Amino acid sequence: MTPAHVVPVRPDFSEADIQEVLAAVRTCLTTGQLTQGAQVEAFEAEMARYTGARHAVAVASGTAALVCGLRALAGEAGGEVLVPANSFYSTAAAPLLAGLRVRLTDVDAGTLAPGVRELEQAVTDATTGVLIVHMGGIVTPDIEDIAAWCARRGLWLFEDCAHAHGSRLDERHAGTFGAAGAFSFFATKVITSAEGGMVTTDDDELARLVRLYRNLGKPEPWRSIHTVLGENARMSELHAAVGRTQLRRLDEFLAVRDRLARRYTAGLAGMRGVRPLLPGHSPASWYKYVVVLDPGVDRRRLRERMRDAGVQLGGEIYEMPLDAQPVFEGRFPAGEYPVAADLCARHICLPLHTRMSEHDTDIVLRALDKALADPDVTLPPRH
Repeated sequence: MTPAHVVPVRPDFSEADIQEVLAAVRTCLTTGQLTQGAQVEAFEAEMARYTGARHAVAVASGTAALVCGLRALAGEAGGEVLVPANSFYSTAAAPLLAGLRVRLTDVDAGTLAPGVRELEQAVTDATTGVLIVHMGGIVTPDIEDIAAWCARRGLWLFEDCAHAHGSRLDERHAGTFGAAGAFSFFATKVITSAEGGMVTTDDDELARLVRLYRNLGKPEPWRSIHTVLGENARMSELHAAVGRTQLRRLDEFLAVRDRLARRYTAGLAGMRGVRPLLPGHSPASWYKYVVVLDPGVDRRRLRERMRDAGVQLGGEIYEMPLDAQPVFEGRFPAGEYPVAADLCARHICLPLHTRMSEHDTDIVLRALDKALADPDVTLPPRH
């Protein structure tokens, strides 16, 4: 098998970024301030300013952002949260870890997210909130309608923005449409702090509670008096230093990703067997460039042919719906989310990152076109 020339993910650090991080790490090691110090405080302020949120609270991971945010939103009341069936493990696991019950919803094929219709079909008297995911960085055009629907029903709306750094709809940043948003800075994301997450909110009390839950339930950070059942979800100074350099370059990254995505879109026009799933807003994070395959295309063989041509496709979002994950066996009714299941089974994600060139996108497009012409990959349509 040919080693991949075009790969799906490569974090982008300039030499200036590296030197800035090393200087910050040296300061942290010299002073002994390794957690919850000046770097974290600055990262939080910069993230709040960038997103337009009143508060941004740094935590140890994207999953921690979901768990701490959900604990702050739900409190002791618990209840049931609606979660899209085509999301990542953490979107369903975090509510369970926060003491909530999960009810899955199907999604709209054009947005990868549930709309009001799907939420109406799933809501019950036990529902207390909705967790919306901006899949691939796409903010559903229904988000304001969803927020209004939640408000009418007395439900909170929490946005999973793990893919949506920089994504804006009508000049509003992802994470500002509901009560709060949760971001991930894992190594594969649009920007990274290696590990880390952030909760954004305009609610002063919600921000206070997230800070409480992230630090073992201690109102005073350095005194061991605990008032709620919190966890150690703090972000280190070292991770914050990395994240700050990335956030500063986010607009630069978005411009490159947008240029590459536009080249993909132009190259896919008229290509048989595929349909790109595009955001209806700009800027978009372009965390993933999603292509839906025709029913006759064998995704496994397509990935193999692409790899043989030197192209490694990105991971799907996601390969299987949550009800099919072994960890959730018996927890959710199986097979009741046909749109989500179909999308999970019939899409690929083209490589897209800021170290790619336009020449790289052309290699991907040629490899895809050739693979789709392979009779072992694409079955003839049935008549």
